[in-house]
Amino acid sequence: MKKIYFIAAMVACATVSAQQTITFESSEGFSLGNINNQNGWTVTETSDGLLTNQIVTDEVSKSGTQSFKNAHVPQYSDQWFPIFGAEKSISPPSDYQNTTISYDFYSPSQLGSDFEFALYSINQATQEYDIVLALGFENRGFIYIYPELNFGGFSYAEQKWQTNTWYNVRIEIKEETIRFFLDNELMLDAPNNSKVNINGMTLLHNNFGGDAYYDNIKINEANMAVASVKKGKASVYPNPVKDVLHVRLPATEKVAAIAVYNLVGQKISSVDSAGEINVQNLKAGTYVLTVTDTKGVSYSSKFVKQ
Repeated sequence: MKKIYFIAAMVACATVSAQQTITFESSEGFSLGNINNQNGWTVTETSDGLLTNQIVTDEVSKSGTQSFKNAHVPQYSDQWFPIFGAEKSISPPSDYQNTTISYDFYSPSQLGSDFEFALYSINQATQEYDIVLALGFENRGFIYIYPELNFGGFSYAEQKWQTNTWYNVRIEIKEETIRFFLDNELMLDAPNNSKVNINGMTLLHNNFGGDAYYDNIKINEANMAVASVKKGKASVYPNPVKDVLHVRLPATEKVAAIAVYNLVGQKISSVDSAGEINVQNLKAGTYVLTVTDTKGVSYSSKFVKQ
């Protein structure tokens, strides 16, 4: 059988700006067909090149008309681990002290593949990828959860899943806890032992058969209110702001760069080696500020331009 060499997500991923909601609709710039290179998504790479059947489809959707299809890859055998699918980086990284990520999941079959959603971080010192947490819809109808770094703390949820049914998964990450919900019902309340920011997500299966669909991936939808980053991170002031926005890091850290993004992830402006940025020319509205310190650590916060 053909050998899988690597998944692009775990070796190298292009940095793209985060969207608050990903619905895979044409209004967001998605088109039907191969998802690779659409809005920053990349797919598994094999010995024969990139997969071509991980697609945006109109076969089924939770809302709207389109979704992402994590499809079986018939030219390859089953795998020990979920490695077939797609990946997207999150930039600026999501804060481990206060991040909520949710998505809708649907599969028309069981007794085939395990379908796994995972969040990863990038170790700033080694540039290696670490899996922060993972949740899988297992082929027998169970739901498994890895709440700890690099697949630690495995457990099954009490909840089960059925075919041809949309399920909503919500993961609430706080400084001390990580909580997993299925259709607003708590599955697991675990300690946050990793305490690392989120750099991206993967949607993968182990190729035992069958397909799954994902829709309405939401990042921090529940935390859209403008607020300063929590104590120990960057603080921004004044907020709301008219002209100059000031940034303050903890006493032992120094600002290396500041960047401003709109809420669809487009970089609006940036400045190097400064503790402030002039936003006078921005239109009124809400923006995301990313601050990188001299050690390469990034923090983010939202602010309102008056």
